[in-house]
Amino acid sequence: MRLVRALGSFALLIALAAVASAQDKKAADDLPALLTATGLVDKADKESLSVKPRGADGKFQKTLVLKVTGTSKVAVLAPQKRGDKTVLTQREADAKDLVTGQTVAVVYAEAGKDGAVLLTAVAHPAK
Repeated sequence: MRLVRALGSFALLIALAAVASAQDKKAADDLPALLTATGLVDKADKESLSVKPRGADGKFQKTLVLKVTGTSKVAVLAPQKRGDKTVLTQREADAKDLVTGQTVAVVYAEAGKDGAVLLTAVAHPAK
């Protein structure tokens, strides 16, 4: 009798583990893909960032419009001279601080009907 109960409990645990694993996989499948682009700022304001990405061949592609949210992070490369070495640092910035023609690299995700959302951007200093 004890053996039957033990085997029944074990079978129940295995079934629950299988269901949990399937739910974890489904949740991972629901996550949007992370995408990257490098190019030039076309337009920037507090609500959106438009980037002209360069393709692998070096030619500009169709302009990419990214929605700026409260969790979007923007930084500007700020090299510093420390002794004989140049140390690469970043300073925080707002998307609206970026200017047309500034070189930028972005990480973004497609948010379905809301379009592409900016996750993070790093730009060279404006000229």
